[in-house]
Amino acid sequence: MSVKERLIAYLDYKKVSKSDFGRSIGVSSAYVTSMRKSIDPEKLQSIAKNYPDLNTGWLMTGEGEMLKNPESLPMNNAGINETDQLFHTVPLVPLSAQGGSLNDFSEAIKESDCERIVSPVKAADLAITVSGDSMAPEFPSGCKILIKKIDEQAFIEWGKVYVLDTCNGVVIKEIHRGHSEDEVECHSINPDPKFQPFSVRFTDIFGMYRIIMCLSLK
Repeated sequence: MSVKERLIAYLDYKKVSKSDFGRSIGVSSAYVTSMRKSIDPEKLQSIAKNYPDLNTGWLMTGEGEMLKNPESLPMNNAGINETDQLFHTVPLVPLSAQGGSLNDFSEAIKESDCERIVSPVKAADLAITVSGDSMAPEFPSGCKILIKKIDEQAFIEWGKVYVLDTCNGVVIKEIHRGHSEDEVECHSINPDPKFQPFSVRFTDIFGMYRIIMCLSLK
C-alpha cells in the first residue's frame, strides 16, 4: 500500500472528504488525488497538527498501526492531549548533501540555528537536502533525507547509500570498500559516465550517516 493509499484509508475511516482534508491543511481540494510518491515535510507537519490521532510513521512507512493509542498521548494539566507533542521533529541542516564531487563548504552547524521539520520516524538524527543529479532517481536533487549517525569504524553496510561529512564537504553516495583499508570508494547511482567514483580517507571523514528515509519533493 502506498502513502497515498494509506492516507485515503485514514480519511475513509474518519469520514473526511478529500476536499475537506485539503482545506484543513491549506492545500487544494485535489491534493490527495494528485499526490505522487510521498508527502513533503511541511505538509506532513500540518497533517500531524490537524489529525493528532493519525500515526504519521504508519502513514509514511506502513509500519505500526494507523491510529495512535489515545492512552499513550501526552496530556497537559487540564487532561487534554498536547497536539504539539504528537510528532517528532529533527533539525534540517542548512547545507546540501552533494550528489556530485566534493565541494569545499563544510562548516560547524549549531542545532539551535536549524529549522526543524517533522520526521515520521523517531530514529532520525537530522534532515538534509540533496543537491545534484548523480544519485537520481532514488534521491533526486531537492529532496530531503532523514539521516542517523553511525560508528563507521564499527560497521558499514557496503553497497548502501550513506551521507559523508568530510573535510571537503558533505556528499551522498553509495559506499564500497576502498583500494586500501583506510579509505572508502564513493559511487553514484546515476549511470551517466560523467559521475565517476572517487575515494575518501577515513581520516578525512567527520561523520557517516545512514539514510533512514527520503522525503518526497511533492
